[in-house]
Formats: sequence, structure tokens, C-alpha cells
Amino acid sequence: MPAYRIVLFKLKKDVSEAQVQQFINESKEEGRKVPGVISLEIGPALDMVRTKGYDMGIILQVETPEHLASFAKDARHLRLHELREQITEDSLAFNLAF
Repeated sequence: MPAYRIVLFKLKKDVSEAQVQQFINESKEEGRKVPGVISLEIGPALDMVRTKGYDMGIILQVETPEHLASFAKDARHLRLHELREQITEDSLAFNLAF
């Protein structure tokens, strides 16, 4: 059964577009290499009216719920986590399986 991780981010006010683009590019390139990943999509919110300040998000689909745990420990994900910490002031993560 596939599992999904949805993560929303609030960007820091002083973050440059170049920093955001670097995070997007590296997430797409490196995050998709982690074993068990089916897909990883990342981008800005389409409509800021109901986002409660969250600027962008990631939707990760993995083969099984167990792959969420292995993804969290993978060195590529840890590098992306470091990049995210540099550009965001808050995040919200939600896991689903169905």
C-alpha cells in the first residue's frame, strides 16, 4: 500500500528566490533517488488565500509506510532537511496511507 507525506512550508521573509529554487531543484533531483520513492513533487501554493501563511509544499509518495521511516534517515533527505531549515520558519508534515 503506498504512503504519502505532505509537508507545507512557511518561508523566511529574507529568503532569496535563488535559495528557494536551489531547494526545489535539489529536492526533485536528490529526493527522487531515495529507495522506495515513487514520486516527489514540490512547488509554491497556487492560491495564497487559504494557506494560513504556508508558501510551498511537497507531496512525497513511497511504496509502503515503512519507506517513510527509511526516507527520513537517508543521507539525501537529511541534506534536504538542512537546506529546508535554512529557508523556512515553520513546517507542517502529515503522513497518509491508503
